[in-house]
Amino acid sequence: MLICDTHADTLWRLAQPRACAEAMDVQLAHLTDPRHTRVQALALFVGANGLTGADSDLIPRELAAFEALKARGFRQIRHIGEALPGQANILLTIEGGEAFGQELAAVEHYARLGVRAAAIVWNNENRLAHPAKGASKEGLTPFGQAVVREMRRCRMAVDISHLNERGSDEVMDGPAPCMASHSCARSLCGHPRNLTDRQLRQLFATGGYAGVNFYVPFLTDKGHADMDTVIDHMVHMCLLGGEDHVGLGSDFDGIDEYPEGLRNAGAIPALAERMQQRGFSAPLIEKLAGGNFAAYMDRLDRG
Repeated sequence: MLICDTHADTLWRLAQPRACAEAMDVQLAHLTDPRHTRVQALALFVGANGLTGADSDLIPRELAAFEALKARGFRQIRHIGEALPGQANILLTIEGGEAFGQELAAVEHYARLGVRAAAIVWNNENRLAHPAKGASKEGLTPFGQAVVREMRRCRMAVDISHLNERGSDEVMDGPAPCMASHSCARSLCGHPRNLTDRQLRQLFATGGYAGVNFYVPFLTDKGHADMDTVIDHMVHMCLLGGEDHVGLGSDFDGIDEYPEGLRNAGAIPALAERMQQRGFSAPLIEKLAGGNFAAYMDRLDRG
């Protein structure tokens, strides 16, 4: 089975002082079961303050961590078709448009490094856009619009996780489908980081993709979640038209509250088993596990 997880903050954690690879939620052993073809997206995060202060050199440190992972046996891929069964296939992404600095040329630079998707904002307003965790009703800035155009030229997915509603509307009204790499449904949990039903319908209708986040405060207002809570978000999104557009976006190594039974990347196959127990058909499980993301990336590559 193809299993794709479209967001993890492993590189950020590895870039911290005294980081220990064996303590990560995403480890080589988690991704190398020969029964599965695993694809794990790893984000270059800009830090809580947008590459300032102690994080001013964060991206180089994360890229060094990425190279170290490859030296240990992880395989960088740029297209899902390159993934091999029993191998730790990793896809490079960006979380935070501060990574592009003030130059459009930076988009092509990262594309050449293999970056396939970028969230243009995190929780802080930046030169490109406004975050979902804020009161702004403004859309993308002129520079943000230019960056999005350049991303699309470079076949880099525009990731609307963390983006506010106005900005999401603007990028979804564009020529290429967007993705939400790690977002849940606001109808099931009222956190402002989650997507409304209107946003989800628009995302799916335009050929986009949504990866369900495993962070407990995004999954439920009740303080406890398990595999069924994650699956409930997937079911809700499917009912909104997402059967061919929904997948997994764990947020591993960036969260500190986990659903019961989903403590690390090695537990994801058990989530597929739970879907089967709940009566999901084998073809639907395969789509939600990774097929939908593979199809989304094919659409992106075709332009």
